[in-house]
Amino acid sequence: MFTKYKKNPIITPDCTLSHEKECTYNPCAIVHDKKIYLIYRAEGQYGDYISSLCLATSENGYNFTKYKNNPIIKPTKSEEKRGCEDPRITRIEDTFYLTYTAYESYDQKKGNKISLALATSRDLIHWKKHGSILQNTKSGYIFPEKINGEYLMFIGDSNIWIARSKNLKDWKLDKKPFLKPRKNFFDNKLVEVGPPFIEIGDKLIMIYNSANNDLIYSPSFLVLDKKNPTKILYRHNKPILIPDEQFELFGKVNNVIFAEGIVEFKNKYFLYYGGADKCVGVATTTQNEIEKNFLPSLDS
Repeated sequence: MFTKYKKNPIITPDCTLSHEKECTYNPCAIVHDKKIYLIYRAEGQYGDYISSLCLATSENGYNFTKYKNNPIIKPTKSEEKRGCEDPRITRIEDTFYLTYTAYESYDQKKGNKISLALATSRDLIHWKKHGSILQNTKSGYIFPEKINGEYLMFIGDSNIWIARSKNLKDWKLDKKPFLKPRKNFFDNKLVEVGPPFIEIGDKLIMIYNSANNDLIYSPSFLVLDKKNPTKILYRHNKPILIPDEQFELFGKVNNVIFAEGIVEFKNKYFLYYGGADKCVGVATTTQNEIEKNFLPSLDS
């Protein structure tokens, strides 16, 4: 379905830069001004790490130039003391909406104190923070079109939930999960939101991340109804990518392919992912391949 780039990884840590000398991973992506803008998570040290968000751009989807004034988003608020992590991006009209995990603290008894934060921009370089929009959760993708008068956000890192808003600021979670892990499948441990949806006719392809009980992370997909994205038409029974390359097997967290960015660019779809919480890889496909391999599953 997707073919991994032979020269992966495409973004790696730079030991000369204090903010990313250890890790560069889990990017979101969007096309702007005929270039791909990739916003990736960076860390300067292991252990008691602090994450920031950095920018890189490309004119071909494979070779990226890191922005000279990185990071573009770094911890400045109390709820971000441990870092800004794992972005997802949406464009609504002329504004870019970036959600990211605000990591405040860790307590041995209470666990991680996190929230989902929002920032907006017109140029993908200068960002205005709007603070936390939902507490005790993370990993949110805002669907760019209103459905029945409200925006939908797909959110969560164990189950996937749907949150709803009329103004993109005040969000309320549905009571029931949208997607749960499945026993005896590759996604039996957790499911988590992935990149923006692929639109094919009256269908949407939703790529989601997952892990099994052995903590092997791999993405798969759903087919949704475009008119009602809360309606699942099909759920695939296998991963679409598995960690089998060196940079995916060994890193800060071993055995990880984690996808948060996808763009349609120059007649291809580029899927960007974090490999082993260390580097960035890319895999590609075409619309013909998607129609051939993703959509016929509806008839099975």
